[in-house]
Amino acid sequence: MKTQENLISTYFPVTANCSFEHHQLIRNTALIKRFRKDETILHGGKECSGLIAIVSGQLRAFIQSASGKQVTLYRLYNYDVCVMSAACLLKNMQFDIHLSAQSDTTVLIIPTATIELINPVNPIFRQYTLDLLTQRFSDVMWTMEQIAFSPMPARIARFVIDSANQQDGISALLTHDTIAKELGSAREVISRILKYMQNEGYIRLSRGKITIADFEKLDELTRQLAE
Repeated sequence: MKTQENLISTYFPVTANCSFEHHQLIRNTALIKRFRKDETILHGGKECSGLIAIVSGQLRAFIQSASGKQVTLYRLYNYDVCVMSAACLLKNMQFDIHLSAQSDTTVLIIPTATIELINPVNPIFRQYTLDLLTQRFSDVMWTMEQIAFSPMPARIARFVIDSANQQDGISALLTHDTIAKELGSAREVISRILKYMQNEGYIRLSRGKITIADFEKLDELTRQLAE
């Protein structure tokens, strides 16, 4: 098992550009935390935990309306780093983003207070955090473009393909409710489109599972996604 110091250098290689004092600061303040599946890690924009690296498992970043409707913005896997959990580093900007564990997940966190001490005197570390923010903003903007400009069947097709690729390549354990929550739609809309896809021979539906019956047809639908 890797020591905490080894984990820091593995998941935050930028720390190689830190001084000895900052290395010590990060080592003394970094946290390893474990979360159960479906446990919420970040409750909206009022929290500012710091940089979160995924050691194992998977995190889902999403926004949520007052009525409870959710839209997935992006997912984070092993070696990914979440910077939106440290978005308070950008003054006068607030991001009401939630994070939840999609499976049992272990993370490594560099607290915001530590980053605030290092960023002003280490331009490489500061650029690293800015680059992470830029990347995540790009992910969020792409999602918003899909919601605004892409037809729902194309979005469902892409989600089914991506989910299958995370499992056995041809099927995915998915419910209609899960897809509706992920894509920010109503369950009735999702069910109607999935039924159409099954009738057209794109997929096969069974309880809690979707199997790709014709990958080429399903992939053809994804070409309607916004560029």
